[in-house]
Amino acid sequence: MSERAVSNVLGFSLILGVVIIALSLVFSHTYFMINDAKEKVKYESMAQGFRKIQSIIEYSAYSKNPLKSIRILLNEGSISVKPGGDVTICVVINNTTAYSYSGKMGMIEYSFKETRVAFENGGVWLLSSGKPVMVSEPRIFIYKKKVNNETILFIALTKINGSGSVGGKGFAEVEVRYNSSETRVFNESGYVEMNITSDYAQAWKRYFDGLRGYTENTVLQTELNESSLNVSIYFNKLVLTQYILDSSVGT
Repeated sequence: MSERAVSNVLGFSLILGVVIIALSLVFSHTYFMINDAKEKVKYESMAQGFRKIQSIIEYSAYSKNPLKSIRILLNEGSISVKPGGDVTICVVINNTTAYSYSGKMGMIEYSFKETRVAFENGGVWLLSSGKPVMVSEPRIFIYKKKVNNETILFIALTKINGSGSVGGKGFAEVEVRYNSSETRVFNESGYVEMNITSDYAQAWKRYFDGLRGYTENTVLQTELNESSLNVSIYFNKLVLTQYILDSSVGT
């Protein structure tokens, strides 16, 4: 009888142990799934917030509106106005440099752990686990006229000036103030050499490669070297605009 009782106790203990282990595994898996889902929702929400930032920047730039602002829920992490990467652009017509520019692009960027979302030079970009992707496209377009096979290139450079950072779980207010703009039109055929140095360079390359597919010819070429992207675009007509805006973040 005693041996049978001991066997029953051991059997019950083994079953209880298996149940506890199984429940622990289920709880652990469920916890990580819920936590991962919360993180995805957080970044998707922030990406939507940066689309709104993009909208107010475009409105301020295109309408020359003196001041626009928006409140963004941080949900941890921080949002900053930073110098960002570099952009160099050179317009060549008849083997002569018709225009050149080089400087910092400036950016508004949110960061939390290994993920970042940024407005940079007209586009919205996301960097997660070292892999950059485009959230919303910049204002660089190629239009191909079918009548006389002309390639018309539109480039809008958006430079952000400013500094500052806000972190925590509350709201941050992003202000954008129109500073100045300048438009140049080139009606002769030529090409643009552009270099973009950015943590989001891979996503920039995919965007330009998409434009090359749209034109269905070799008017556009890209070359990526780590965080430096070189782009060559041939055109029959070029409209180049640079917008300069001042930005700040606060509570």
